[in-house]
Amino acid sequence: MPRSAGSPSGRSRAATDQVKIGAGTLTTIAGLELEVVRKRVKRLSLRIYPPDGHVRLTAPTNAKAQELEAMVRERADWIERHRRRFSRLGAAGEARYVTGETHYFRGHPYPLVRGEAFTRAGTSTRARLELAGGSLVLDAPESATGDDLRRAFDAFYRQALKADLEPLVHHWQAYLGRNVSSFGVKRMTTRWGSCNPRAKRIWLNLELAKRRPELLEYVVVHELAHLYVPNHGAAFKELMSRLLPNWRELGKELDAWPIWAHLPAPRTPN
Repeated sequence: MPRSAGSPSGRSRAATDQVKIGAGTLTTIAGLELEVVRKRVKRLSLRIYPPDGHVRLTAPTNAKAQELEAMVRERADWIERHRRRFSRLGAAGEARYVTGETHYFRGHPYPLVRGEAFTRAGTSTRARLELAGGSLVLDAPESATGDDLRRAFDAFYRQALKADLEPLVHHWQAYLGRNVSSFGVKRMTTRWGSCNPRAKRIWLNLELAKRRPELLEYVVVHELAHLYVPNHGAAFKELMSRLLPNWRELGKELDAWPIWAHLPAPRTPN
């Protein structure tokens, strides 16, 4: 299953799931404040978590302080690079659902327009989102909470994504010659999709409604390919290359805007 935001393999990793601090000890190594977790592992590993760039260094229980410092110094540039990236991605903050705010749908940015929702009797009704006239129009009563507005977006995205998935799944099932027992949409914090090969069931992340259709197709193909190959080994990569020759580029594009970020990172001038 493709995970949000690709990362260098091996000892260092830019994670995309939010971290719960407290599993280790906060300390300063080579001028950098980070969390050190000692456990029964064979080697040092380094991860950076969004949105604030929290660094966690996992070390064998018997690792020496000099080894930890050498690791941090060696990866200092890598840490700083990913912290800058997280900072750019987090610059937009969380969605506030106000007029003029940008929201994405099927890969395109749309301005949000706020309206008010009333029944004929003049009482308020639930929030509702629709695409109209080149804008995303959010009709909601004044009493609507942030959760109400978020649910309106989720309902809109869910309906659209299910409609987009139907032909994609059927097309690729027919091409591959294997059918899933079911497919669905749900929120996932670290994965774009998941597949249970034994149950022949796949799930797609609701956030894919914001990405362009080619990226949705990539995740669908990725998950369906797991019906043949349950892992990400050489056979899986070979199959993906036959099905979607540009799957690696699509994966990188998808990872450049991770699940947790409200908006893609602004383009930096050349």
